[in-house]
Amino acid sequence: MDLIALAIAPGIAICLFIFHRDAYNREPKLNLFMSFFLGAVIVLPVAYTELYFSQFPDHTISGVAISAFLVVALTEELGKFIILRFYAYPKKSFDEPLDGIVYGVMIGMGFATLENILYVQKFGIQTGFLRMFLSVPAHATFGVLMGYHIGNAKFDKPNSRRFLLLGLFWAVLFHGIYDFFLFLQGNPYIKDYISDLLLFIGAIASFIIAIRLSMKHIKKHRFLSQQTYNPTETMTIRKAYAADIPLIRDMAYKIWPQTYGSILSQEQLDYMLTLLYSDKALHEQIEGNIEFVIAYDGVHPVGFASFGLTEPSVFKLHKIYVLPSQQGKGTGRFIIEQLMKAMKAKGAASLQLNVNRQNNAKSFYEKLGFVVMREEDVDIGNGYYMNDYVMEKSLKPEV
Repeated sequence: MDLIALAIAPGIAICLFIFHRDAYNREPKLNLFMSFFLGAVIVLPVAYTELYFSQFPDHTISGVAISAFLVVALTEELGKFIILRFYAYPKKSFDEPLDGIVYGVMIGMGFATLENILYVQKFGIQTGFLRMFLSVPAHATFGVLMGYHIGNAKFDKPNSRRFLLLGLFWAVLFHGIYDFFLFLQGNPYIKDYISDLLLFIGAIASFIIAIRLSMKHIKKHRFLSQQTYNPTETMTIRKAYAADIPLIRDMAYKIWPQTYGSILSQEQLDYMLTLLYSDKALHEQIEGNIEFVIAYDGVHPVGFASFGLTEPSVFKLHKIYVLPSQQGKGTGRFIIEQLMKAMKAKGAASLQLNVNRQNNAKSFYEKLGFVVMREEDVDIGNGYYMNDYVMEKSLKPEV
């Protein structure tokens, strides 16, 4: 019983790890279980295929290479590929590139777990410990390398065939290299010239490279998943100070042309940027009763906002702007929600803001619960007006 537990534990641990990595849009547990189960089932036909073809290669280096790359690596990875391609790939739940890695690892761990049980029962506990740290994690890396490309294939239709073949190719390549060095250890023609230690180091080197590639692929697809399903996880905001004026002004000059380019003339756009974002204007606001905050995605500044108390328990959101590259990712909602929490803590009853009557942002604010209170035309000088809606959201607790 202890041997079975030893054989099963590493595969389950890796499954839990990859399940944890898929934190934003997790796959149905039944699909994951079936992938694991089918990965185990495919061991039997693969084993018989390997047994049949293993009688043909000789003990030369080329024969060992054929055995490692074609008889073992290609046969095993092709078996896993078939399950990944024809069971997991068509699933509706396979709806982001990271899912290719998740299913690829689940299938690989099903395969490795049953294979591990058979090896441990035949060769004992020492083999079980060795495979725990090498063979089972190696199968996980092969699953990541295959799944990464198959995830790309699902969402890049023009290149899907190329990505499918690349997934199989990279899994077979690293599996073959790993096995090639291990198989050479038992080859009488090689052992006279190269020690088992050097051959083992070759296998470990290929394994480490596969791990590094796997972690890189997981990180990349997990970031895509995070950006799709929880884009504000890495968002933070902080209070801005006078030293941040150049940063605020730089973002404003990047944002305003895209936000107001179709609404305002270039002359009015230039006039308002100078009026509102000059050093003097920003200093007066920051040093007065208007508070600025800057939003960050990780270490990158992506937007800013300003607000202040206009009358007892009523705050006004004077500015909120997000870089064009960040729009549509929940950044604006995140900033407003964070500011509303701070305002509620200060006893605010409502939050007001102005939005240009031609600005599509009106619908965004309405989704957040703001309602139009009135229209307002503000003379800003030089013959220009701000033609706005005044919108308001109650911050009182719902009864």
